[in-house]
Amino acid sequence: MSDRSTVTILGRWLLRVVVLVLALHFVFGLVLANRVSPPAALAFLIALALALPIARQLPFLGRPGVRGACLILLLLAANVWLSSGDREDLQRQAMAFVGATILTGQLDAAPIANGVVLVDADGRISRVGDSSVQVPAGHELLDLTGKYLVPGLINAHGHLMLNGGVPGEKAALPAILSTPWLANAAFAFLQTYPGKRVVLEMMERHVQLALRSGVTTLRGLGDPLFLDVELRDRIAAGRLLGPRLLVAGPILAITGGHAHQIGQVFDGADGARRAVRLNLSRQVDLIKIASTGGVSDSRRLGEAGELQMTPEELAAIVDEAHRKNVLVTAHAESAQGVLEALEAGVDNVEHGAELSARALALFRNNPKSLRGYTTLHPTLSVVARARELPEAAEGNRILQIMTINGNEIRRRMIRGFQQAHEGGVKIGVGTDAGIVDHGSVWMEMTFFEEFGGISRARAIHLATLGTAESIGVAEITGSIEAGKYADLVVLDRDPLEDLAAFSAPSLVVARGYRVPAE
Repeated sequence: MSDRSTVTILGRWLLRVVVLVLALHFVFGLVLANRVSPPAALAFLIALALALPIARQLPFLGRPGVRGACLILLLLAANVWLSSGDREDLQRQAMAFVGATILTGQLDAAPIANGVVLVDADGRISRVGDSSVQVPAGHELLDLTGKYLVPGLINAHGHLMLNGGVPGEKAALPAILSTPWLANAAFAFLQTYPGKRVVLEMMERHVQLALRSGVTTLRGLGDPLFLDVELRDRIAAGRLLGPRLLVAGPILAITGGHAHQIGQVFDGADGARRAVRLNLSRQVDLIKIASTGGVSDSRRLGEAGELQMTPEELAAIVDEAHRKNVLVTAHAESAQGVLEALEAGVDNVEHGAELSARALALFRNNPKSLRGYTTLHPTLSVVARARELPEAAEGNRILQIMTINGNEIRRRMIRGFQQAHEGGVKIGVGTDAGIVDHGSVWMEMTFFEEFGGISRARAIHLATLGTAESIGVAEITGSIEAGKYADLVVLDRDPLEDLAAFSAPSLVVARGYRVPAE
């Protein structure tokens, strides 16, 4: 066989491989797409027709290479159109919400009966008042007579790639966590192109579930591969309707520490600084660390809450982040773990544990924190009810360990929340969404009431403006005030009478965009 014949055969095989890859990529994208543009579908169908043997009889396709080039161009166009067409057409317009009882989110502010909220075409609130406010021309009028208008909820603690269960139910930890080979296979798939695409699609669905439930701001506290950054940027650019996202990228963990499987692993103070710098170079909004062990990957009794990061590592992380004016939040589930995180100057504590007098004092006045104080996100949704070991897992030692550890952490977290509430610590709402359902953030308020005796009015404040202050976005959201974004939830019932009114919002508005019903 001549060299020319060999090259021709190799070229044909290469062409077939390219065509096959492009076709499979289109089909894969088609499965994940929320919407398909007609040009994408048409281009793919024409490509399929040209791939049929009968197409070779067409005169203009008989020349060598022409048919292959046409196939490649059509499939490339189909993939591009599929990707560009899978976007939402987001548009804002000036709106006037009239007739509702307005709960502004501000602590101790009286409800505004028969209120009016004006929203401009940029999605900002221009005026708030009673029925004496005149509605300017050009505003779409939304009559909310008999309804209640409240600020959008804020969830300070979510994991965007995880789906979660129902807050407050007796939860069984997923079997994948107790099956190392299965967990390793899942993490390996995550590293691949199809894996990233699948996970990103799942993350989109989860944040939109949160949005439809009334969550207009959500913090992602630990998602691998910086996919949360990509999702945040898509929402911010108007390519996808979703809640405002503040994301941490991969959680910072020590070798073998909590969440090291999907985190940014380091050791030592120098490694800690390097890890912070790497995350910041990928444009994260905050730094999340696992300073103690956790329940979900514990393999020994008592491992959850064990000290993992050293004081030197904690200090290096906080110093490096604060030099860039970036908040640090710490997963901490033991009294000493919380204290060491506070002494290093972290800005938020996730979960928590029993609090000493020194810890309470540092929460209220923390000179090493970025703002002079530290806040607590008690994530009661994950511990509101004790875990039970399912009958099918009674012989699984790892699940037994996680269940026992989980119930001990539950006791610590509830006690820490009660001490913080009694001790005047600033508290915010974070549910650990992904471990629990993204759409049930409102239930955290009911657990504040159940375990801390917090009034419904204060619980609503904490879930809105209080959490906005905790995570550093109070200048733009968290309350219904002129100048802030229109992050709004419309309820059919009075939430001051029953917080379950949040379970079925009749309308959600995020940054001035009306959220369509599912």
